[in-house]
Amino acid sequence: MISSHFDSYLSSFHNEKERHTIIDTSHKIKAHVTQLIKTKNTTDGLLFGNVQSGKTRQILGAMTLLADNQFPIFMLITTDNIKLQEQTLNRVRETLTDFCVIGEYDDAEFFNCKLQRPIVLVLKKNTNVLKKWRGNINTSGYCSAKPLVVFDDEADAASLNTKINKGTISTINKHLQSIKNMASCCVYIQVTATPQALILQTVFSTWRPEFVVYFEPGDNYLGGDFFFTDPPAFCVHFTNENELDDVRDGSSFIPDGLRKSLLTFLVVCAHKRSKNDDTCNFLIHPGVKNEDHDIFANRISEHLNLLINSFDEKAISDELKNIWNDLKVSQPDIINYDDMVEILRTLLDEQRIRPVIINSKSPYDASFDSGYNIVVGGNCLGRGLTLKNLQVVYYCRKAKVPQADTSWQHSRMFGYDRERGLMRVFMPPSLYTLFCALNSSNNVLFKQISEHGMEGIQLILPDKIRPTRNCVLNKAFLNIITGGVNFFPNFPVEDNTSELDDALKGFDHTHLIYDVTSETILSLLLKLLPPPADDWDLSKYINCVRALSTLRPHIHCKLIVRRERDIARGTGTLLSQNDRDLGDRFNDAIVLTLYRILGTNSKGWKGEPFWIPNIKFPSDTCYYDTRV
Repeated sequence: MISSHFDSYLSSFHNEKERHTIIDTSHKIKAHVTQLIKTKNTTDGLLFGNVQSGKTRQILGAMTLLADNQFPIFMLITTDNIKLQEQTLNRVRETLTDFCVIGEYDDAEFFNCKLQRPIVLVLKKNTNVLKKWRGNINTSGYCSAKPLVVFDDEADAASLNTKINKGTISTINKHLQSIKNMASCCVYIQVTATPQALILQTVFSTWRPEFVVYFEPGDNYLGGDFFFTDPPAFCVHFTNENELDDVRDGSSFIPDGLRKSLLTFLVVCAHKRSKNDDTCNFLIHPGVKNEDHDIFANRISEHLNLLINSFDEKAISDELKNIWNDLKVSQPDIINYDDMVEILRTLLDEQRIRPVIINSKSPYDASFDSGYNIVVGGNCLGRGLTLKNLQVVYYCRKAKVPQADTSWQHSRMFGYDRERGLMRVFMPPSLYTLFCALNSSNNVLFKQISEHGMEGIQLILPDKIRPTRNCVLNKAFLNIITGGVNFFPNFPVEDNTSELDDALKGFDHTHLIYDVTSETILSLLLKLLPPPADDWDLSKYINCVRALSTLRPHIHCKLIVRRERDIARGTGTLLSQNDRDLGDRFNDAIVLTLYRILGTNSKGWKGEPFWIPNIKFPSDTCYYDTRV
């Protein structure tokens, strides 16, 4: 006999790993929530998973378990998109049949519920919607003595205060804060696959999560570790760096990479059709400009028309055969070549394969759950868009200063319903390098969160990549440690001599520099007494070493030890020119330099010797966290 909402929800899942993940996630959220609300009126958390890895399943699991534990009213907030809100509302209604599921226009039903069943409000992050429902909740009195649980989907996208550095509050953030404040007790859980902006909030913003729960993807998920590997995965095909310019130049031809990606999609469509599968999608992401989307869609349409009568031409048939052979390596049961050509002729004659533009000028209102679609667009291809059976991706978007969270959200190729052997991604090498770096950075973040929660999280990103939008980060408290720069304290603690003397006995003047492990670097840093945090924040550097050694387990580490240094206080520099030049030779290494200073009174010290540290991180990396 099913005894609870949670048991009822779990009964619909037959995959053991999926059930286990939902159980684990839900119980972790419940444990954090029930512990924190004992002492606080408002509790903020983060539910964090991979792009398109099933976060809605986790949200609904947590809702049902909390409903079994005296939490009667929930709010699920989506991005400000009508279709997405409707899809989410319908899914919740189909799944939580024993809940009272309320849409944006269901005012009467909401007031009639009387908390006889758990209530779920499914709303958009829209000013008028949030304002209206804040009033409805207040009028109902449901939350005057009962806790409100809010799940904010894509919380890093539109919820944060975009005017934090102007000393004021953005509209959506103001409405969400008022919803937090109106209940006698509010549990606010931010949900995203890209938590960079949330992690870099300060404690003063009230939007930094107090706890975090990360959930593993389920079986058959294709994510960053499948696509962005070294060496590159079989599914990745490199294109010319300048194909965007080639398409823009006005000629009727399409460049090599785009043509091959299109022909690949055609072969995959024919194979799908032979298996009576009438759904397959191809994603083209040329950039953010609407005119580029029009150009790409026109080029694709022209090329499809040309292909209808060109399959017998040697150049086309040879290229198509090469693509078919490539797919056959990873998908041995692919359709026979001659049968594939005949099916393609039919699909093209019947205009079953079509380009569709999705952008701000022509927002998508169609479903891609059927048909053979070539989807062309820009930022609309990011959050919230799910493409069933997405098998081919062509990517040539370039940003002058990429943002880690925005770039990663465009990884629409991630998901469960992709046929592994038929998956193909076309992109220039520079973009592939970027995505590999982001995948490595995300893996470190997953590891830090799973092992330490929010404590000491360090975002590690390649140089010249921002973690998120500058407008949502309080610049006064943002801490950036730039690789390739020497950091030393101006006000060192003059009381660390004996312990470091013992630890450094084996490092004498006979070696200019030593090869050591990251464990040695950490052990030495941990023996230091911390100077003032606003001078040289020792804990930040320790966190950097830990995070970087996770990202690169075999990272080079160098140690420079110098004794009997007679340096004056406040000179503005520490390293001698020779030692600075020596450390600069190792741009891919962590370099720790320790100077034993004589500490004489005449040089402004206390009269006793002590050690001053200097640390430098690899020059291709930046490290982000907050000062509070």
